[in-house]
Amino acid sequence: MTALLERELRDLLAEQLEVLEPGLTLVRCEFALSDPPLRTRGWIDILARDRHGLWVIIELKRATSTSREALHEVAKYTELLQRDKQVAPDRIRALIVSTDWRELLVPVSNMARDWSHDLRGYELQVHDDRTLSAERVAMLPSSPEQYVTPVHGIHLYTSPQDRDRGWKHIRQVASKIGAPNLLAADFERVSAKDGVSAHYGLYLGVGTVEWGSALSDSPEVDGYGAEHPAEYEALREINARVRCVEVESAYPGVLGTLLGDPNWEITGYRGIGAFALGNGAYEERDWMQMLLGHDRGDGHFKYIGSANPRIASRWHSFVDQAMTSLGGNPEWEMLVRAWLERVAGQPGDIDVFLWIYNPCDLIQTVIYGWPDELAQWEPRIKAVAWFPDGSRSVAEGRLWTNSTGGAPGFHHYAHEVYRDPVSWMTTRSGGTTWVSDLDLVRRLGLRYMMFEITSDHPGPPSPEDERGLWLVEDGQATRHSSHDPEFLMAWRLNTYGGKLVTLREFLATYRYEVNTLRSEYLNGTDVRR
Repeated sequence: MTALLERELRDLLAEQLEVLEPGLTLVRCEFALSDPPLRTRGWIDILARDRHGLWVIIELKRATSTSREALHEVAKYTELLQRDKQVAPDRIRALIVSTDWRELLVPVSNMARDWSHDLRGYELQVHDDRTLSAERVAMLPSSPEQYVTPVHGIHLYTSPQDRDRGWKHIRQVASKIGAPNLLAADFERVSAKDGVSAHYGLYLGVGTVEWGSALSDSPEVDGYGAEHPAEYEALREINARVRCVEVESAYPGVLGTLLGDPNWEITGYRGIGAFALGNGAYEERDWMQMLLGHDRGDGHFKYIGSANPRIASRWHSFVDQAMTSLGGNPEWEMLVRAWLERVAGQPGDIDVFLWIYNPCDLIQTVIYGWPDELAQWEPRIKAVAWFPDGSRSVAEGRLWTNSTGGAPGFHHYAHEVYRDPVSWMTTRSGGTTWVSDLDLVRRLGLRYMMFEITSDHPGPPSPEDERGLWLVEDGQATRHSSHDPEFLMAWRLNTYGGKLVTLREFLATYRYEVNTLRSEYLNGTDVRR
């Protein structure tokens, strides 16, 4: 009976719609649709109504060769049903019915997950007595996302051969415990070797693990371990079984410190499972971004990414990842979110780029950055949006102030917030520095703000370009435009002599106090970058 032509099978199914769903009633076979302005037309195999009154497009495919056309036709007829017959989008469903699902399962599963309309599949059987039976097709679930979690570790070795053996052992252990996805970077000591016993390192990032862990309920585990308990337990197992000179814990950002240290050099990458270097999907820059945590905001202080608001699925994750990196800084979080919403509201394809460094630790900035490397360590945001008409918005976020300082001074306020260097180190180890940092920034009169320039020409900004001052006022993000009268008042209130005072200028006013505090902290604690 499977020798029936598709037209004959359609008519047979139209008489037995209840084999698909109870309550289906026939509207018409070969239901005609057209849209003359678009110069397109089509015929729905079977149009039915379900027991809730929804219109049901039924697309029938009998042969493997024609089954590939199903998604195209379902999408086309759904759009034409809305345009030609004025049927509301939320009152349209679709069923794909086929005797052969080999070519259909993967694409229909993908469309069923992402399409706004309800889409289902049925595998049809034709019996010798011309009766039909049908079984609903179980769509493929979403493929679990594989990414490098913030659970990282460092293994140190005395030779490249020991490191190779160590990596081989790590792979064996990971396979046994069910942690198949690992990414690692090789790094080596290239100078100042006398003070270090092991010159060869392996920086290890643990990919997602799909088994549970009792650690999620353990009060002894906090930070990244509590957020990723299975991965944390996997790393503990690896560390316990693998021999090396020294094992150190790490987290997103530590690799960035190694990259910035002239004594160490990254020499290569290794990966297994989803991160196998030979899979062809990723490049070396991807491996680095994954371990740095910049591509997901997992470092909770740094993020680099770009997206187009019109590509909705990527845009939502892009915004979420940016917000993750802004954790602990409610002012910048509100301002960046509002800026993103504003640029995304413009028509057409828009290229948006974000670079965020949000340490939420002014003491760290001073210790490591003052005076020569402040640009590297001070909190900063660079946000750029390029619009289809050639215009662009460039926004910069920084710590600014409307004062060059005054009594009682930087040293006084720093000691009000942190009694001594040990107090600061305690907040760092406990992951609560951002709370104290907000207090310190407020006491010093500094403020997280964003300054935007919108231009419609290439090259540097011109006096005619629109300026935008982004502030948090009354608990919400506010944009003051230079095109509006109130801009001048907002500018006067937040600048000194008409100029935004930068963190460098502010600290320079307290140069002696800053130098004293920096020496105190460097001498009073074992501070490592």
